[in-house]
Amino acid sequence: MLLFIAMIPLQNIYLGKLPSLGTGLNFINIMIFMSLIVWKTRPECALPTDTKLHAPLYAYMAIFVCSTLYGILYLGVLGHDHFLALKDQLLPMFVFFVVLNSVRDRRGIVWTITAMSLPLPYMFYVFRSQLSWFMSWHYTDEMRLVGGTFSKLGSNEIGAFYAAYTLVLAALFYYIKTLRERAVLAVLMGLNLYCLMYSQSRGSWIAFSGGLAVMGWCFNKKAAVAAGVAVMIFSSALLTIFPVSVQERFSTIFVEEGEERDRSAASRSTIWEIAFKKYKDSPVFGIGFHSFHHVNPYEGKDTHNYFVKVLTEQGAVGLLILLVIFWRSLVASRSLFYRTSDPLFKALGLGMLGCITTFLIGNMFGDRFSHYPLVTYFWVYLALVLRALFLCEAAEKLPETNTARV
Repeated sequence: MLLFIAMIPLQNIYLGKLPSLGTGLNFINIMIFMSLIVWKTRPECALPTDTKLHAPLYAYMAIFVCSTLYGILYLGVLGHDHFLALKDQLLPMFVFFVVLNSVRDRRGIVWTITAMSLPLPYMFYVFRSQLSWFMSWHYTDEMRLVGGTFSKLGSNEIGAFYAAYTLVLAALFYYIKTLRERAVLAVLMGLNLYCLMYSQSRGSWIAFSGGLAVMGWCFNKKAAVAAGVAVMIFSSALLTIFPVSVQERFSTIFVEEGEERDRSAASRSTIWEIAFKKYKDSPVFGIGFHSFHHVNPYEGKDTHNYFVKVLTEQGAVGLLILLVIFWRSLVASRSLFYRTSDPLFKALGLGMLGCITTFLIGNMFGDRFSHYPLVTYFWVYLALVLRALFLCEAAEKLPETNTARV
């Protein structure tokens, strides 16, 4: 299990260097399916007590299966890509169940976090190597061609990856007091932040800032407010410490409506208008999974907003289930953070609060929730949060049992 977890973001390896098995299957797919088989055939790995995430997650997976079939009927074409997209959509959720039932103790949580940290130096190396081809003093659109190890994705997706999971590392860095572990975490955070900065992804920068603000608010409300005020006051001065290309890209966030806007931002309002018109065709269950870009007359583009995409393709029911999953994930992470005194578990809860917030914000700028190299670690960390909660509950019940025996 740890091997395929470490390999998940290394899309350039398992798609570019390992032999393909055809029909859209690759090394990671096979490893996940094998893990599912092992899990289901081991009686000691039976499902734990149902969590509040199980029901909405089962419903979410079911609606995608039904939505895929409906989408094929809606388009009138049996497309092979529908089932490939469905497979990629469901794989991260399968990993969630595998991790939740395979990790049994605190040591397993540590090993799983370690596995997710191992590919980061190599990811930095690939990102930096690609960036060297497009590096420029001033910002150019070519700089956004850097996707790092995400060979089939782009700079927005790799930026979202670093924005979300660097916050978990930051929480671990704060709570883990061992010098060696803190030094390793500091190096990994530095590598990640470099890649996040040069991803030139405005949505990822905003999402990272939002996640960091939520973590600060949960940790110390007064300090978070003071830091926020200071950043707003000295924002112009702080911006000067970044490279010129980053400053120029950042400045485009605040371009007024009447000024010239870049093409990607200007097209979104048009695409959203089309999406809402399609949503009215089937407001309850949507027009079907993986369908919108087939019927979008605006260059066949996606919605550039995952929530709009779900609303259009899975309807109001699908969007409601997605929001329930996010909400219950936040509740579980917050519960772990305030409930435990274990530094590792506390860091996991706080880091996931920031990570979930980052995904909530990031998905407003594009699809950050259906690409498994990007989103799988979200589900892995969420499974670790739930396992940590189980361990906390077991530890709390143990003194009660001993007292009853006395």
